[in-house]
Amino acid sequence: MRPDIADGEFSCNILGPLEIIAAGKEIAVAGARQQTLLTLLLLDVGKTITGARLIDGIWGGRAPQTAEVQLRICVSRLRRVLAEGGLPDVISTESQGYRLTVPEDRVDVRRFTALVDRAARAEAAGDDAEAVRLLRSALGLWRGPAAEGLTGPLVRAAAARLDEERMSALERCFGLELRLGRHHRIIPELMASAAEHPFRETLQSQLMRALYHAGRQADALNVYRDVKRRFAEELGLDPSQRLRALEQRILEQRPELGGHKTVLPQDAYIRLAALQRENASLRAERKQIATSWCVSCGGATSASAPEHTGT
Repeated sequence: MRPDIADGEFSCNILGPLEIIAAGKEIAVAGARQQTLLTLLLLDVGKTITGARLIDGIWGGRAPQTAEVQLRICVSRLRRVLAEGGLPDVISTESQGYRLTVPEDRVDVRRFTALVDRAARAEAAGDDAEAVRLLRSALGLWRGPAAEGLTGPLVRAAAARLDEERMSALERCFGLELRLGRHHRIIPELMASAAEHPFRETLQSQLMRALYHAGRQADALNVYRDVKRRFAEELGLDPSQRLRALEQRILEQRPELGGHKTVLPQDAYIRLAALQRENASLRAERKQIATSWCVSCGGATSASAPEHTGT
């Protein structure tokens, strides 16, 4: 008997640790092999997965000679666990492998993808607020890194793809909320996300924009300085041209940034430009003096060397 989905009695979740809920209770799937097997079936729910692929996913290229037998045993045990938990007959044996048959709207991965697609259509239609609502619903499905705790290579590759899709959805959501003028609301979440993912330049630029729009120009520039230092120290790189250009636009309070803008007198900008030129000139002069001093010191040492040698 198939589970009654009309009453919303179960859900299968891998956006976080593997979690199967039926009739309000979690079905405990024990053992890494059974968990990996079920996760692989969920990732391709409704499709037949070959035994060879499942073996590769469970043993990662180090399959024992008895792998096919062990796979059949693993499938049998998983069927029994799911049936005892209220989900009978959801894994079928096909000519080439196995298939998990549950409605896609009961699998969190499929719900996430569907919501993100709907958000894209809403954005294309010009309804940014609805797009944000849908993206927030999609992001709310996540309970941690995808397939957290499982180490099989096929699962990890799929999890990395899903984690990237999550971050892309989050960045799209932040971008839309900035466009809607919700910078004050999202600053705390943006700060946490930017700290958690310090090398994602989109998050850093969104945080800079949000702070600037909130009237916190100095904080926005400090974000850039921290990014520049971190990139130099840990990657040996400079931030992208896009991020450097954003810093310059914030410094100049360019009109295209929108949001908050502190209006300075025109003569203030003239004095600032003069100071920048003066600083550049002083840096060049200091470098020239330092170079001349080093040459002079080297020459004096060479000249005195024979005198010391003769004593």
